[in-house]
Amino acid sequence: MNIKNKYKITPVIGLQWGDEGKGKSVARIASHLKTSDLIVRFQGGNNAGHTIWHKSKCYVFKLIPSGVFGKAQIHLGAGMVINGAALLQETQTIPLNIQFLNRMSVSPHAVLTLPTHILLDSILEKSKGKKKIGSTGRGISPSYTDLIMRRALRVGDIFHNDFKKKYNALSLEHKNFLSNVFGYDISNKKLKEELKESEKNFWQGIKFLSSLTILNSADLVEKTLSSGNKVIAEGAQGTLLDVRFGNYPFVTSSHTIASGVGTGLGISPVSIGASIGVLKAYTTKVGEGPFPTELGGKKSAVWCRDNKFAYEKEKFQNPNPNSQDEFEQGVALRRRGNEIGAVTGRLRRTGWLDIPLVKYAIKINNATELVLTKLDILNSFEKIKVCTDYIINTQKTQKTPFDLSRKKIKCVYKSFPVWKGKLSDYGKKLPKEALDYIKFLEKILGAKIIYVGTGPEEHHVVERYW
Repeated sequence: MNIKNKYKITPVIGLQWGDEGKGKSVARIASHLKTSDLIVRFQGGNNAGHTIWHKSKCYVFKLIPSGVFGKAQIHLGAGMVINGAALLQETQTIPLNIQFLNRMSVSPHAVLTLPTHILLDSILEKSKGKKKIGSTGRGISPSYTDLIMRRALRVGDIFHNDFKKKYNALSLEHKNFLSNVFGYDISNKKLKEELKESEKNFWQGIKFLSSLTILNSADLVEKTLSSGNKVIAEGAQGTLLDVRFGNYPFVTSSHTIASGVGTGLGISPVSIGASIGVLKAYTTKVGEGPFPTELGGKKSAVWCRDNKFAYEKEKFQNPNPNSQDEFEQGVALRRRGNEIGAVTGRLRRTGWLDIPLVKYAIKINNATELVLTKLDILNSFEKIKVCTDYIINTQKTQKTPFDLSRKKIKCVYKSFPVWKGKLSDYGKKLPKEALDYIKFLEKILGAKIIYVGTGPEEHHVVERYW
């Protein structure tokens, strides 16, 4: 894959609700990069899992950029929140023969996630009852909250003598809040033991972080670009989860869109080039909130909220993708696509591709080139559906309302026949039915699809236009 943005950052951004295959896309880009190039994460924390198949083995990266198996420099940027213990654990999943710590750096501005942040996240989500938003419970929102409240601890603080004192003070504030607002018994023996274990892991994580290279994100990016080298900004989550421009309030706590690269790295917006947008051939969503094209509608949303994969597997041993029951179609799509949360283990809700939502995401991210992933998952379907328009209050539109959760939407669908057999059987070519589908998407979305995913591993792609 060529990177056309010279002297500018190329953001790789998800155009849906996350889980689009950004990790695989970045890993493929990374395989063509030099040691002087750079891959950066600019937001989020270990609430996102980027799944990569490398040499027939599956890896899930939550904090480490997906270029770990390449040669390029990798950087955890200023806009991230970092759980040091989780980062240490993640590094230990990578084979010993992969040399990456000597080319990995962390921003001193990145916010630290404390054990009490994780506890706060869990209690706050439970307190919402039926109004919960589907938090991953990794302490991300409370970590960002402390940043806004100007009391957060950051990576750079760990090198100062008063770090432990500040840590104890902030932890105490969190505990007092839980006690005073929620009546939480912080003296409970079981809770104290759990926190003690979490704190032990936290300090091990801090020790590990202190051994890494700490570099200012802006300085590193500017140096790389000015030398004529490439910078790839790897997004986490997806456009529709952006804290301000996503499907609020069912969003994450950071800016997931391309313009978030500027604040997430501390660089000028003129340094950000056109994006590569990543989308699935269908749509998935984890957690609560509206989902216009969901197969099975409300029944599916409740099912995915209340059930685990093991139960679904027992209940639907061989779901039929061509069932007359849309709910069962959604189950079949989930099973074939392995649509289970990489971080949370939750069932992902499934539905057809939603053009109004993707067009919104393309526009807001200036995505001039697209990556279409998981087209192979539709192998066994007799037909593919695409939502081309919404009908809202009898009016037909391709615009996504900012208050999506407050609108009653009817979807207008277009159907396409499916190819015979498996996409992987066609090698580096695509069957006519798949090409017709892709060309339709390019026309209606107004952007080129530069490569198509035909399987889970890095080499399972068909490149186009190169």
